[in-house]
Amino acid sequence: MTDLDQRFNPETDPVCGMAVDPAEARADGRSATYEAREHVFCSRGCLLEFADGPERFFAPDYVPHMH
Repeated sequence: MTDLDQRFNPETDPVCGMAVDPAEARADGRSATYEAREHVFCSRGCLLEFADGPERFFAPDYVPHMH
């Protein structure tokens, strides 16, 4: 494992599907908890969209998309 691998463990933004550095997102206030799980976001726009109705992003037919 490289130093980069240890520092950057990406998670997926549930809104757009982008890989996100969780530490960076937390530091920037781009995280939210839903059903006892933390989710991180690539941007404030995705965070706000998630906050408006998080359940839709976990529907079986939802496909993450870029804005």
